[in-house]
Amino acid sequence: MRRTSPWVLLAACLLSGLAETGQADEMSAVEHQRETIYHSPQKPGFTSWVGAWTMPDGSLMVSFTQATGPVDGRPQAPKEVQHKLTWPPPGHPGYDMTGLDLRNVHLRSSDSGKTWRQVSADGFKSCMNGVTNEAQTALADGSILRGVFGFYLPYDPNLPQTGFLQRSSDGTKTWSKPEVPIDAAKFSTWPRRIRVLRDGRIVLLAGVASAPAGSQTRAEFSAVVEPALLISSDEGRSWNSPVPAILAEQRGGWTEEFDIAELPNGDLLTICRRANDTKRWQSTLKKSDDTWIAQHAGPSVLPHSGQPELLATREGPILHIATSGIHWTSDAGQTWNKLNVPGTAYYPRSVQTNDGRIFVFGHVGGDDAYGKVDQSIVMDSFRLVAADIAVTDRKLLPADTLVAERIPLGELDDYKPCIAKLPSGELLLTAFHQHKRDGNKVMEQTLLFRSSDGGRTWTGPQPLDLLGREPYLTVLKNGTVFLTGHLLAQDVRNEWGYTTGFLHRSTDGGRTWQSTRVESEQIKPKASNHTTRNVLELADGTLLLGVDYDGGGGPYFVWRSTDGGQTWDKSQKCEPKEFKSQYGFFGGETWLWQARSGKIWALVRVDSNELPIKDRPITAGNDQADHFILFSSADGAKTFDRIRDLGDYGEMYMSLLRLQDKRLLLTFTVRDLNPPLGVRAIIGNETDDGFEFEFAHDRIMLDTRTPVGKYQGGGFGPTVQLDDGTLVTSYSYRGEDDKTHLEVVRWRVPAHQR
Repeated sequence: MRRTSPWVLLAACLLSGLAETGQADEMSAVEHQRETIYHSPQKPGFTSWVGAWTMPDGSLMVSFTQATGPVDGRPQAPKEVQHKLTWPPPGHPGYDMTGLDLRNVHLRSSDSGKTWRQVSADGFKSCMNGVTNEAQTALADGSILRGVFGFYLPYDPNLPQTGFLQRSSDGTKTWSKPEVPIDAAKFSTWPRRIRVLRDGRIVLLAGVASAPAGSQTRAEFSAVVEPALLISSDEGRSWNSPVPAILAEQRGGWTEEFDIAELPNGDLLTICRRANDTKRWQSTLKKSDDTWIAQHAGPSVLPHSGQPELLATREGPILHIATSGIHWTSDAGQTWNKLNVPGTAYYPRSVQTNDGRIFVFGHVGGDDAYGKVDQSIVMDSFRLVAADIAVTDRKLLPADTLVAERIPLGELDDYKPCIAKLPSGELLLTAFHQHKRDGNKVMEQTLLFRSSDGGRTWTGPQPLDLLGREPYLTVLKNGTVFLTGHLLAQDVRNEWGYTTGFLHRSTDGGRTWQSTRVESEQIKPKASNHTTRNVLELADGTLLLGVDYDGGGGPYFVWRSTDGGQTWDKSQKCEPKEFKSQYGFFGGETWLWQARSGKIWALVRVDSNELPIKDRPITAGNDQADHFILFSSADGAKTFDRIRDLGDYGEMYMSLLRLQDKRLLLTFTVRDLNPPLGVRAIIGNETDDGFEFEFAHDRIMLDTRTPVGKYQGGGFGPTVQLDDGTLVTSYSYRGEDDKTHLEVVRWRVPAHQR
């Protein structure tokens, strides 16, 4: 940004007609697999009631109940226990688990579910077929918290006869003493799920009955149980009073089985199971300060299938996962759409790992008597992709939408990411974060992220000890990395008193850097100076960097290096023809490119008041309406001739990429005048002397996440192509929260229609 005048919201008549919702038009699953990950040591096996979670190190964990022992000839539970637990069901003695070896088995995978090892199998004694496992999760410190239904453990007088919690600090090998979350003299609870909210608080989803622990039979408990939330702000060591999940006037007839998913605004989408109908019931818990208030619940279109399971995905949609199929919603449950994968195993539990893959675990069979079905634990896995890249004014491309896989990264108010690919295939991504300081000062921190899997997961951010904002990456053929930027005069680290450009260089993949400052002292004292966004590597290996000074009249220089940037000849002046501006020719975010003929092109951002589009003058209130003009040089960047306007007002941050199929990809950001704001791409053709792009057709809307009416938050949008043809584009956008967000999108360029 070069001027700080306020942005003027344009009238609705300027909207392009593309409504921006930030939601996927169509979701689909790819790379679906199903496999068995565990079978009991005997057959038929009994392995049921799965729990699943991810550990802080990214590994997967699952838990389940296992029973082994003889099918016939076992004792039955004492009559008083059978009465208390209403178990086994009348006429079905095979459900009584007395006399069996019952264990809570825990498995762990450190290779994304490819292999599993058993880490523990603690035993318990009951006539029931499970007491825990579904309610388990990992905490931030790596410990594991589980909920146990103590009412199902009648043979140990030292255990609470209600729901209690245990924690393990050694990966489930040992467990702490029971911790009862709420007063057992007033309430009986059945823990069903443990969820961790975005703010770090823990929610225990439980069936709650207003009766002292152990005072009811199981049938009596089930007749009065209500779904409720218990909230903890201290890693589950203390809990607030139950928060009803159902309005008071609607209570009665519910079960303990329900689930929640956190919405972007903090509300909780809630799906419940009732006792005497086969419908899913749906409601929203409205966030109110640090708690939630139940809203009216009504029947959902979702088919019935046991315990509800919800998963809030990083792509945005919420999944409802069940044996009857997987459905998704991107509008808080107003509409549900079926996903293109089969229904899951029984009583599924789901997680999403850092690389975006979704894993669903469940058991083969159902709520079966012991020995009647050969049960096993199965795992489904898939990725979500969205057909949410629109193609506007389609002419040559084959479809109106393209599939995208979006990956968020960084923290709120990180800004202007730039992506590049090393020869090894590793991706680098830079961004910066502005920290306010006293006296209208700032400190702008450069950040570096890395990805070794094509942009699906990212390390970092690593704060770099480099000066300058808006870091922009260039990678040479030999892997040398350059990073350009400029340090604002008001940055607390600026000792020179004016905005000054920097060029940083790394020969080890961005691990160590050498820095060069652009000086004004001997050329144009105190004038702000800038560089081109990129370093241009010519066909003969020579490097070019444009350098100039604000205030009008230049001077304009083209630095040259013939040793990979170790040293630079800074003496060559450059003359841009038909260019007159108070801003720099190169410092206006110019991007350099060399044609096959050797001609050098400069894609130059200009002030629209000073250099308007031909025959279309404009009165712009700020720099968000800047545009680009093409200049070219046939004499090695000694002079540049003005050729033509490129794109429209409000379109900037342009860059070119040669694709594997010999076409060109132009990416740029719409910052004003034609909402929705965000990153666009156009596919063009390379000529001997340059390139051809048709801006009026086949615009690929890579990023439209900034809602209409919000101030711009988009920046840069360069793209890299992976060896398999996948394109990865980085961008930032402004959310409903008025914060900027970083994201990359993985997509594929379609072939033109012939």
